[in-house]
Amino acid sequence: MNTRITPPELLAPAGNLACALAAFDCGADAVYCGLKKFNARERTENFSFEEMSKLISYAHKRSKKVYVTFNTLVKEEELPEAASFLALLNSLAPDAVIVQDLGVAKMAKEFFPRLVLHGSTQMGLHNSAGLEFAKAMGLSRVIMERQTTLKELEMMLEKDTGIEVEMFIHGALCCCISGSCFLSSWLGGWSGNRGKCKQPCRRRYRSSQGNGFFLSAQDLCMVEKIPELMKLNIASFKIEGRLRRPDYVENVVSAYRLVMDAAKEDESGKTFREVLPKAKEILSHTCGRKWSEGFYHPQSAKNLVKHDAMGVSGLLAGKVTHCASNGFSVQTSRPLAVGDMLRIQPKSGDDGPSLEITKMLVKGRSAAFLPRNTEGFIFADKEIPRDGIIYKTSGKCKDYSARIGMLQEEKLLVDLDITLTRSFCSVTADFTAGKKEWRTSLQLEEAAKQPLKEEKILEEFQSWEQPFFRAGKIRVTIKENPFLPASVLKNLRKECVNYFAAFPLQELQGAEKEQEILLKRFHKEYAAFLPYNGGFLCNTLLVPRKDPESRNAAKVFRGEYRIGRMAEDMPSPREELVLPFYVSEGQLAPLEEKIFSYLEKGGRQIRISSLFGFTLLENAIKKLEEKNGISDRKKLMISTLMPLHVCNSFAASLLGSFGVTMVQASPELGRQEMEKLCAKSPLPVEIYLFGRPVLLGTRAFLPVEGKMEDSKGEVFLVEKEKNLTLILPEKTMEIELCKGASGAFYDCRNIRGGEKGTAHFNFDVTLA
Repeated sequence: MNTRITPPELLAPAGNLACALAAFDCGADAVYCGLKKFNARERTENFSFEEMSKLISYAHKRSKKVYVTFNTLVKEEELPEAASFLALLNSLAPDAVIVQDLGVAKMAKEFFPRLVLHGSTQMGLHNSAGLEFAKAMGLSRVIMERQTTLKELEMMLEKDTGIEVEMFIHGALCCCISGSCFLSSWLGGWSGNRGKCKQPCRRRYRSSQGNGFFLSAQDLCMVEKIPELMKLNIASFKIEGRLRRPDYVENVVSAYRLVMDAAKEDESGKTFREVLPKAKEILSHTCGRKWSEGFYHPQSAKNLVKHDAMGVSGLLAGKVTHCASNGFSVQTSRPLAVGDMLRIQPKSGDDGPSLEITKMLVKGRSAAFLPRNTEGFIFADKEIPRDGIIYKTSGKCKDYSARIGMLQEEKLLVDLDITLTRSFCSVTADFTAGKKEWRTSLQLEEAAKQPLKEEKILEEFQSWEQPFFRAGKIRVTIKENPFLPASVLKNLRKECVNYFAAFPLQELQGAEKEQEILLKRFHKEYAAFLPYNGGFLCNTLLVPRKDPESRNAAKVFRGEYRIGRMAEDMPSPREELVLPFYVSEGQLAPLEEKIFSYLEKGGRQIRISSLFGFTLLENAIKKLEEKNGISDRKKLMISTLMPLHVCNSFAASLLGSFGVTMVQASPELGRQEMEKLCAKSPLPVEIYLFGRPVLLGTRAFLPVEGKMEDSKGEVFLVEKEKNLTLILPEKTMEIELCKGASGAFYDCRNIRGGEKGTAHFNFDVTLA
């Protein structure tokens, strides 16, 4: 069993510096936040490098933590820019960087040594096999996929995976299994996997069973379950909400800090029950959707989607009665005030504009407050939907500008190697320009009773600081059992600081110099990448064994094909074994047994669509090797399959280190992006040429089946399987093989014959 972590940290969202300060003020142990690019919430304000530096400095001086989100997929042409961002983060040394892209994970581990990596929920890791693979990749923590149940979570935490686990406890929920959603991208190239989701799951859809918000999930609220959750081996309780303002952060963090402290202090639960009503009252001011326990309990997942509830978050506050060029008239059902944030929702359920109230009129006069059941006019410079419904999404916030103006940037970390004997003390500081040593002679007595401990020196030198640097990692060596008075130790630290402060900055190092060195190494190795140039390898045709319609549809293809079968179809050794992309904790063992059986019969072609598959395959291989006493690893042909994303050559390289012999390009890439990947990838690249890709998969019960249509006439198919409900496009995807591709993939799993209309996904456009 994993080492117990007590208590879990409380981790809060921070879309800007004001939100971060609010989180720390109200008791958060850590915040997570993103830069202006490469993060999954690009619609929020986010941080400049200067702001991030100030936040890290502020947090570390208060023993708080900062995690930086770098959790989007990265295209091949973006790798140099991504490396520049990582180099800057390496100099800032946040407590961790949260990653989704496998290529980014590989780059960070190889070129930017200070970066600690956490696996984003966008990696879709949802079982213990996934946790084991994350550990093998070099991650120190995994943010669990939100569709994991508490029972499954408890089961996997009982296993010794050797990695920390972080879980969401509050905030908005996506209907889709994290990291596998293509719905927004399918509807216009705005990829949720790249932080640009247009939230089509919050729209109204039409079906033969009626109209409704069939994909819009309620919000998560686990405040009542905190004592139960604190008994699990969880490293961090995470609050969702980087798109929210400081008032939201204040309320949610305050409420959960209250109940977490109560649960920690009183295991009987009495104190917790006393403070719970107060916590709920605080949360009632957060302007969210209806609360639920998300996917953590099967019954909650069954009732998670309310098709008759509009998907927008916030408190219903009124309706638009008239639109003008400079604003709109309202009829309120809830008081409004200057400083409130509003969202004006069209009745169609499509995206509506958001705005802050800066000026209002009541009966033609300027007003700061608009009471309930009152007509008024709100000034706006945005197009407002006629007959729109008004939701209040945030109240007036505190002014943090003065405090933000006083923040100072973080200093560069310098590792120290300290040696102390009775006759001398030396400190070697590891600067980018090279190591420099300070040394002084001593005449110390031998310690008569208690020997000098390393912790005492560490504690003193952790405050080693000068204008541009502060202590990073410290290594201490003590010899000859010296007796060292505290006053002498303090003077040693001061003399050391003064010695290094006398050097000109350029003689030591600066952030720019360090970044230059790291990036030079990255570019040198990236340029030396030898791309695969072995030509075209094969066509693969994925056909269900038990579906006659799909088999008949597959007959239109001619030529030589490698046949793929899903694991449940029990492929023959001559066929490719295709693993599913979602397998609950309780179903891991049966799937591993199927893999072993396939290998034992001589099968050697495996296709993996989720990271946990590598662990199961490795376990099955080891079992076979133990049984037969020989290894056939070199004969294996391992390929990847959507939604396991491969968008760049570094991702391909990482997968190659785990035995992959061919990668499938993410199908949401455009032609140019696929060709750039093919031209640089060290592994052959396969293209998903034909099929009806799963756009969204969920464990939630959806109140619709068959066809559904959005307001723009786009039609989707809703198919319910044993464990998941899938959303598929009515149109089949069909593109041509791009330049440099080494394989073609034809997916006949969801093809019925007589298909009407085809789509190119993003093939003809550049992915946003």
